[in-house]
Amino acid sequence: MKRSTWGSEATLAISMVIIVVPIVWLVVTAFNSPRKIISRSFEFSMSNFARLFEPGSVVGAQILNSVVIAVAATVVTMVVAALAGYSLSSLGWSKLVTGILLGLSALIQLIPPMTLVPGLYVVLQQLGMLNSLGGLIILNVLFNLPFATLMLKVYFDALPPAIRESGLVDGASEARIFWSLILPLVKPGLAAVGIYVLIMAWNEFLFGLTMTSGGARAPITVGIAALVQPQEITYGPMAAVGALTVVPIIILAIVANRQIVAGLTGGAVKG
Repeated sequence: MKRSTWGSEATLAISMVIIVVPIVWLVVTAFNSPRKIISRSFEFSMSNFARLFEPGSVVGAQILNSVVIAVAATVVTMVVAALAGYSLSSLGWSKLVTGILLGLSALIQLIPPMTLVPGLYVVLQQLGMLNSLGGLIILNVLFNLPFATLMLKVYFDALPPAIRESGLVDGASEARIFWSLILPLVKPGLAAVGIYVLIMAWNEFLFGLTMTSGGARAPITVGIAALVQPQEITYGPMAAVGALTVVPIIILAIVANRQIVAGLTGGAVKG
C-alpha cells in the first residue's frame, strides 16, 4: 500500500513539474529583455509588454475581441443549454427522442471541426457574417452547446422529482419552477459548465484563423500565431501576450475545479 502511495505521489509530482515548468518559463521570458532571451540569461524588462501596445499594434483590439467572443458565447450557450437540459430531464420527452438528441450531441463532439470549416465558411459568407465577431460567437455556441446540454442534463437528473412536483402542486408555472426552484439547486453545475465553455471559447483558434482576415478583427489566439514570421520569431512579445492570455485561463481553471468538487461533494440538491 505504501509503495503504491509513493508511486502515486511521484507520478503526481512529475505531472505537476511538466505542467508548471512551461508556464514559469513563459512568464520569465515575458519579463526578460530581448537580448538576454537569446543569450539565455535574465534581465528584468517590461519592453516585451510595451511592444505589444505600441502605436499601430492590434493586440489590444484582439484581446478585446476574445473577451467579447468568450463572454457572449458562454452566456448564449448556458441559457440555451440550461433550458434544453431541463427540458430533456424533466418535461417527459420519450426515451427515443431523448436518446436521439443526446446521441447527436455526443456525435458532434467526435467530429473534427476542421472537416466542417468549408461548409461553415460558405454559410457565414451567405449570411454576411465572415470576419465578424457575431460569426465567431455563433460558431463557438454551436460547438459548445451539445456538451453543455449533456452536462447540465446530468445535474438536472440528480434532483429529486418531488421538487418540481411540489412546485406544480402549489400552482407555480413551469417557468417559475425552473427559475426559482431548479436553477438555485444546480448552481455548482452551472458554474462548472459555464467556466468550461468560457475557457473553450477563449482558447478557440481554428475558426478565428479561417473565418477572419486577421488583424484587428481576429481573436488574440490568432494574434499570437501571427507573431511567428518567416523573417523573425519574436520570442519576447510572444511570451508577453501568452502570459497575458494564460493568466485568466489558469484562474478560471482553479475556480472551475472548486465548483466541480463542490457539486460532487455537496450534492446538487443541497446546492
